[in-house]
Order: sequence, then structure tokens, then C-alpha cells
Amino acid sequence: MMKKILLTSVIFLYLTQIGYSQLGVDSLETKDKVQAKNAIFFEIAGSGGLYSINYERVIAENRTLRGGISYVNGDGFIFGHMLTIPVSTSYLFPTDKDSHIELGVGNTFILNEGEFSNAIGPIFGLREQDLLTGGAYARITFTPVLLIGREVEMVPVWAGISFGKSFK
Repeated sequence: MMKKILLTSVIFLYLTQIGYSQLGVDSLETKDKVQAKNAIFFEIAGSGGLYSINYERVIAENRTLRGGISYVNGDGFIFGHMLTIPVSTSYLFPTDKDSHIELGVGNTFILNEGEFSNAIGPIFGLREQDLLTGGAYARITFTPVLLIGREVEMVPVWAGISFGKSFK
């Protein structure tokens, strides 16, 4: 079961990258001009579950890779002991100097009370981030997911809000 989940996740992320390469969208920033390639941010809800601390890097033009971590040591009322590791890749469509529409795909590995599950889904968002000089980072995302564990279920309404800083 775990091998199937991992294989599905890898294939999903790979196919997304192929799809992005077919878009042929011109960006406002080129690979040589993007200087603030790193960002650290805190996300409430979103891909990481309840919250997550994340690092993101611009890898090529307006493509990003993101990894994060979250741990909740709950009393069992809402959450038990839960570790989440969100990873994602996105493409940023510039709308002006520091505003972007974000389209991507995320995969969150979840370990909850000793049981492993996986959440896979798209990312649709709006982002304020100056890729040239860095500075404040803010975004709001809609992130519906397919939760794969003992059972497969759809979580059609889920969103997140992020705040942080981008830097060189």
C-alpha cells in the first residue's frame, strides 16, 4: 500500500511538471532576473493541515518547489499526535511586478497516531511576492485534496493562508 501511494505521488508530481512545460507562458521575470529565489513562510491550514512551517525555492523561471513540516501534539479531541510533511510544486503566472496567480500540485505525507496517509491535490492561489528584490511574502490558496489512507476520501473544501519573507 505504501509503495502504491509513493509511486502515485511521484508520478503525479512528474506529470504536473510535464504539463507546465507545455504551457509556453512568457513570464515577467526571466531566470537571470529572479534573485529572491528563497522564501520561508508560515501557513495556516492549507497543504500542511492545521499549520506548517515551509521553505520554498524558485527553481526555474517561475516554477517553485516547496517543503514543510508540522507537528501537532493534541489531546485527541480534534487531533492526536500528527506529523505532516507537505511538498509541492507550483507555477507562478505574474500579473504585475509582485503579484502572481499560482497553479500547482501538492502532496502531504501524514503520520497520525501511527497510521500513514497521503493527501494529494491541486493548489490554486493568489500570491504577493517580489521575485526580484525579495521582502514580504503573502498568499491565499484553495487546496482540495484526495486523502489516501485506509480509505480514500475527498476533501473538496480546504484552503490556507501564508505569511513570510522571500530573500536572495
